[in-house]
Amino acid sequence: MNNERGYTLAELLTAMAVMGLLLAGLLLTLQEGQTAYQYGAGRAEVQQNARVALERMLRELRSASTITTSSANAVTFTYLDDTNTLITVAYSLSGAGAPYLLQRNQTGAANQPDTLIGGVTSLAITYYDPSGVATSTAANVRSIDIQITTRSEDATLGAPQIRSAVMEGRVRVRNE
Repeated sequence: MNNERGYTLAELLTAMAVMGLLLAGLLLTLQEGQTAYQYGAGRAEVQQNARVALERMLRELRSASTITTSSANAVTFTYLDDTNTLITVAYSLSGAGAPYLLQRNQTGAANQPDTLIGGVTSLAITYYDPSGVATSTAANVRSIDIQITTRSEDATLGAPQIRSAVMEGRVRVRNE
């Protein structure tokens, strides 16, 4: 008699079922990890875009000598650059609907239309007079609050409303 014994069909099926369950659990864990990474990467992208745009706007507005146009979602101002050339800069939203592009248009030394960021869902600008009261008169503006709400432009990373960021800042202009 031969003592060699093989696996029965029932043993093979049981081993394959256990292996299948282990691999399914591993695949589920990997998919959840990838989803978490994509969410985090999308969130970081949205926050960074909003932060860069807001910091640029605030930095330039600090140098403003005159606010020429003030509205709830746009601002135009002038300042003198390093060569004492009068520069006019306008920040506004462009596009037919959300998400918008945040545009920066410059006239003076050189015309430089520039798109700062895309994926802007709202831009709220509030103007304050010297006593801290909200104003709509450009000549009375002494400080400005800016609030930018952005979302990712990449629709493949999940629901855009989840990956949105709101950045706010206030600047006091030098037009006194």
